[in-house]
Formats: sequence, C-alpha cells, structure tokens
Amino acid sequence: MKQKILNIVSGAKSGALNVAVTIGDFLKCEGFEVKLILRKYNKAGIAEADVIKDCCTVDYIYCLAKLIDAEKPDIIMVHGYSTHLWTKLALLKANHRARLIHIEHNVERYTKFRAYLLKKLDCCTEKYICVSEGVANSLRKFNLPDEKIQVIYNGIDINKFAIEKQPHSEFTIGMVARFTKQKDQMTLIKAVEILTKIKKIPVKLILMGEGKLKEQCMEYVKKHNLAETISFETGFFTDLIPRIDLFVLSTHYEGLPLVLCEAMAAKLPVIATNVAGVNEIVISKETGMLVKENNSVDLAEKIEEARQGKNLYIEKAYQKVNEQFSFKNMCEEYKKII
Repeated sequence: MKQKILNIVSGAKSGALNVAVTIGDFLKCEGFEVKLILRKYNKAGIAEADVIKDCCTVDYIYCLAKLIDAEKPDIIMVHGYSTHLWTKLALLKANHRARLIHIEHNVERYTKFRAYLLKKLDCCTEKYICVSEGVANSLRKFNLPDEKIQVIYNGIDINKFAIEKQPHSEFTIGMVARFTKQKDQMTLIKAVEILTKIKKIPVKLILMGEGKLKEQCMEYVKKHNLAETISFETGFFTDLIPRIDLFVLSTHYEGLPLVLCEAMAAKLPVIATNVAGVNEIVISKETGMLVKENNSVDLAEKIEEARQGKNLYIEKAYQKVNEQFSFKNMCEEYKKII
C-alpha cells in the first residue's frame, strides 16, 4: 500500500508554495500518494489541490482536524509560518495520529505567544527541516531538540535558466521580490537614485513583483522624477533574465532565497544584502557581492563596480548552485527522511 502524505501550505503565491509543490510532485513519482492542502485560496491556480476555506483560525484548525481523520495520512508535511502551528493543533484535535515534518522556510519573527506554541507543540513534531543554516540557528534559539533539526537546502532545475540574453543599450538591474516589510526595494531605489542623479551614471532598474508596499515605492519613484529610470513589472523571472545585466536582492531577512540561485544559474552577476540565508548562497568575493543592510551608498558603490565589469564571480557562482542547490539533491534528501 502506498504511503499517504498531506502536504500543507498557505494558498498565497510564495517560495514555500513552490517548494511544497516541487517536493510533492517528486514524491508522487517515487510512489507516494500526495495530497496538497491549501488554506483559504489557490492564488497560483494549482490544478490538483484541496482548499480549506475557513472563516477564522479556529475554524481552520477544526476543518483540518476533520480532514486528517478522513484522509488518515501516514505523514504530514507542513510548510511556513503560521501554518505549521495551526496544523500541529489540528493534529492534536484529530483522532488519527501521523508523523509530522515541519519545513521552516524563513528566519521568522515569532511573537511571544507563537514562540510558546512552537515549543509546546514540539511533542507533535518528528523533524524540523530548515532550508538554510541561518534558519536552523534561528530555531535553535527556542531550545528545540537539536537532533530533530536538519538542514536541507532548497534546489532548482538549473537547465530552466539557461536563457539567451537580449541586446540592450543601457546597463540594467533587476530585482524580483514581493513588496513587503521583509524585502527592501526602497534601498535599491535610493541606490539607483544616487547613481543617476549624483554620480551621473546611466542605469536602468526593473522591479518585478506585487505586494502592499509597491504603491509606496511607486510614489517615491514618481515624486523623485525617477520614472524614466525605474520601472515596475509583473510576471516571471525567466521573462526578466534576458533583459538585465545584474541581479540585486535588497532585503532585511531571508530563509534561503532561491531567486539568487536562479540568477546565478542564469549566469547573472549578483549583489545581495549580507543577512542569514543570503550569505550561504552569495559568498563575498567568491560567488557575488554582499552589501550592508539598509545602506544605499554601499549598494550604489557595488552596482558601479559590477557595471565596470569588476569582480563578477559568475562561473564560481554557477558552479556553487550546480553542486549545492540542485533540484536533484533537494529531492533525494527529502526522500531519505520520508
């Protein structure tokens, strides 16, 4: 009989959702029965997914407990904050018992109440899979059993990013990320403002993504007369790759940003903020350039350096992604723990 897995994640578009789907598809090919469970909505339009349309968190916990009893899974894989907390409470509520594997995708900012729940619900958790050492170190601060914590790096299909570049006249920078408090598009916008207005260096910036803070960034660009230099787009990173010369990830904290791996696989030079998770992919002066957090002057200087063709580290970056962050490696590691 096939082992049954419930693969639980928020229904919002996110890196966690992408990884959940990727792992689920792989495990199906390996002979497991995998059911993807999303909360509230299915914004990515995934065909084979069940959506729990709850009215509140308590309702979600009760609905999920009923689903666990109905499906009787052998294993529950749960991704993301706060989904893992509510899933553990649902498992306690359910009559059926299952192995629970908690995949932590980010260096989360736990409130006191949620930190309390995290520790209290350790009894429900067989394994904590962390997508980077930075994420693992963050969880260790809660004094969870170290033997339960394991790092499995997320991976990508490198071949998808072998995309031919399109010729263009001006040096173009790209950043793909949600417009949220976690990310820091504003520091990049100000760095480009320094380059174009103060240093008189012609560059273009394309910001791709959606989110609550997008309007704020657009207002800043309009107010500071940067509309001819900075543009906003939606779409897929693969559409952006041919049109840019440099990828930048300006951020405040991360788990393991796969978009950096994708940029490196596309053989784009990368600059990123020196925070946990990021600095496991971008090794300073080996696979790219790191900048200080919230420092537009430092970022402007590094962009200028990249524009001059100095210290791009493209081949070493590609090699690192190929060896450490491949789709195959990730899936094989998950298979071992299942």
